[in-house]
Amino acid sequence: MWGFYKVMYPRPPKSMMPQKGDVTTPRSCDFCGHSLAEYRGVLETRPTTLGNDIDTANSNTTTKANNDLFFCNYEHQADFHADKKYSS
Repeated sequence: MWGFYKVMYPRPPKSMMPQKGDVTTPRSCDFCGHSLAEYRGVLETRPTTLGNDIDTANSNTTTKANNDLFFCNYEHQADFHADKKYSS
């Protein structure tokens, strides 16, 4: 019986397991909505440009990265940016 389970359910490689420092909280894919651990997917940070409210004489802008997108894989990321719709 032990041999059956060893053959049918082998251990995943260590590269598939979370490493030290990986974020293991589940997140939902912005394209398909499936839940996946953050270290297994693709995290995209889209910077948003905000105007400088303190000094109006200076026309500098501040870039703040606060708009994160999360995808299951690179294919979902490409389809999201191509404005495709997910169909199961």
